[in-house]
Amino acid sequence: MGKAKFSKLEIIFIVLFCLAVAVACVLIGILTTKEEIIVNTGDTGNTHFFPTCPSVTTAEKIDCIPDQFATKNLCNLRGCCWSPQVDTNVPWCYFSSNHGYKTGGELQSTPQGFQVLLNRLSAPSLFGNDINTVLLTGEYQTQNRFHFKITDPQNKRFEVPHEHVVPFTGSAASDLKYRVDVESNPFSIRVTRVSNGKVLFNTAIGPLVYADQFLQLSTKLPSSNIYGIGEHVHKQFQHNVNWKTWPMFSRDSAPSGNMDNLYGVQTFFLCLEDTSGASFGVFLMNSNAMEFALQPAPAVTYRTIGGILDFYVFLGDTPEQVVQEYVKLVGLPALPSYWALGFQLSRYDYGSLDEVKAVVERNVAVDLPFDVQYTDIDYMEARKDFTYDKEKFADLPEFQSYLHNYNKKYVLILDPAISTENLANGSKYPSYQRGESSKVWINGSDGTALIGE
Repeated sequence: MGKAKFSKLEIIFIVLFCLAVAVACVLIGILTTKEEIIVNTGDTGNTHFFPTCPSVTTAEKIDCIPDQFATKNLCNLRGCCWSPQVDTNVPWCYFSSNHGYKTGGELQSTPQGFQVLLNRLSAPSLFGNDINTVLLTGEYQTQNRFHFKITDPQNKRFEVPHEHVVPFTGSAASDLKYRVDVESNPFSIRVTRVSNGKVLFNTAIGPLVYADQFLQLSTKLPSSNIYGIGEHVHKQFQHNVNWKTWPMFSRDSAPSGNMDNLYGVQTFFLCLEDTSGASFGVFLMNSNAMEFALQPAPAVTYRTIGGILDFYVFLGDTPEQVVQEYVKLVGLPALPSYWALGFQLSRYDYGSLDEVKAVVERNVAVDLPFDVQYTDIDYMEARKDFTYDKEKFADLPEFQSYLHNYNKKYVLILDPAISTENLANGSKYPSYQRGESSKVWINGSDGTALIGE
């Protein structure tokens, strides 16, 4: 039997059929590797969402459930990628490529740099009230300092007032030692050192999240030599990047071995790029409660519950130069009084003024060189600011003169809290009355003053 011969038309049909089968197989493969999520979008009803899960190493996965124990159901609701691990420290649920924002057009040049609108991608919300359109503004402030911030163009959000960090009114600097690139979809921003092409700051590792009360931005770094951020009890200068998260919210907590957050908040970190000494620093101008998460990529993530994302990136050939660039922006430290550099004696619960005087006189008797004596809040009447205990600390008004006779200084510790209760003798508490008449209290959403607990 002779071989069958196909006409040109038959050959075309066969080729088209094979192509259709190939496309169908690809689509089936995509659909079987994606989990469909039904997302409630409010006015528009339910939307079908398929997370695109990037092929990244575990070290580069950005946590999609940083606020609680991760479950597959919650991961699906947030439109993220579920990948259980043996190690419970790593993210089991990480962001898909569908999250974040995209640019709303080309970058527009400004006298200081550039600006562009960013539009939120259609993806499930983590906590709700996402801002769909935000404004990215970039400023080439100096050869070594780049500033960018992301704001809500429709509504004014809180920005930290500062005597030194003020709006930039100059022109864009020239001969920059850095290059800035903005990727469109999904949005990311990248800062590169011009001299060697090393990428210093790259937010492509994770999505921008910008909601009313939750803002997040991650950046990949060139090395794990990360220093700074506080205030905490740090057991080593160099940060541990093995999935460590530091809370940043000032509180009255005594230093201990628990690495808790303490009195101050410093949102600046420095990264030593390599053995050459070249370094850069990052400063987030935001005073809301936040946390700073490190991971082995190496990468860091800022999460905060309000305000705006207001970043400064500083370049230097050495760590010292980076710090110099930083203090040029925020202001130099105040020069303290000479006596403030001396030994200062403080403790809680001396019990009485007589005991404080006994401590002073014992130290004077042995010629201990101390310059300052403190009393903590136990000198007050029931811890009421601007009062003192008329029994245990009866002679407190004269205590300053007593110390000055020994050439010592006196510091009273004062906590910013005003009691609503009357004084011990039944009279009104003047500080509370003045605050009430001036309406200076922090109020709840219902307009009533918040009572501390």
